Amino acid sequence: MVKDYILDIVHLNNDFTGNGMFMALYFVTLLFIAFYIEDRRLKRLILYPSMVLIAGIYVCLPAVNRFVFHVYDDEIRGRFNWLFMATAIAAMGGTLMVSAVKGRKKQVLLTISLIPVIFLSGVFQITDYRFKKADNLYKLPGVLIDMSDAMLKDQKDNGDGVVRLVAPYETASAFRQYSYDIELMYGEDATYGRIWDLRQAALDAVWACENIATSCPNMELVNKAADHYDMEYLILDCTYTDFGLESINEAGYTEDENFVGDRTPREGALENMKGTVSVTADPGTGNPCWDLTAWKLEYMGTYERYLLYRYVRD
Repeated sequence: MVKDYILDIVHLNNDFTGNGMFMALYFVTLLFIAFYIEDRRLKRLILYPSMVLIAGIYVCLPAVNRFVFHVYDDEIRGRFNWLFMATAIAAMGGTLMVSAVKGRKKQVLLTISLIPVIFLSGVFQITDYRFKKADNLYKLPGVLIDMSDAMLKDQKDNGDGVVRLVAPYETASAFRQYSYDIELMYGEDATYGRIWDLRQAALDAVWACENIATSCPNMELVNKAADHYDMEYLILDCTYTDFGLESINEAGYTEDENFVGDRTPREGALENMKGTVSVTADPGTGNPCWDLTAWKLEYMGTYERYLLYRYVRD
């Protein structure tokens, strides 16, 4: 748990700083103000509030997120660092340093020497990661579009045209972008405190979201929430899901290297699922899949790392 807490701090920092040098400029400026600048007003306005922010964001916030309740996720945690106003303070630090040097020639040389430091402190934005040819018109993962089309077609043929879906939180944004006819049980995600409704049904949705993000989802809890919200489809990720059985991830899909969550089954999940799930094969393709008929789920197909199921209710 402590290790995860420390990793959370590291990722919180790295998500914002890139190669780390940008925040180094920020800290150098604070040290310069603390030990070199004698202006008490500057210390009161810049140094002391910054120290409080550093303690709050790097120590208190990860502690609350890890041990009390989730307040951020992998997508937004770096945004808290915006509160540092590091760009403005680092720029002010450079100005103070140049101003502290006596002599015009020395000031010019120091200014020139700071230019490469500024460039090296950031991350070049024009990269393949941010600028690359899109796989499709929607600029979304093709596998998620294929699943969306399959569900929408199934609803058009057999339902009311609206897909009500329980899916891993990392896929939620793509489904919401692709079609307004796809409704998720918990919006973008519920794992990290984005549902503030404390009624039992909403809490059930939070627990369901947390469970399908583990290696052994407790389908009793997942179905309780799914039944309440009339969910009709469920997506599971074979990269980490195995229900305590032999992995069916034959293609060797891997986790996102930046993932810092906990895939450990929640208390009682393995015992509750024991004997109710088995590994079988898709009769059409021979792909391995889970038989979840004991939990009112009918297998619809495998889409790379994802397995799609449909709820079958009386």
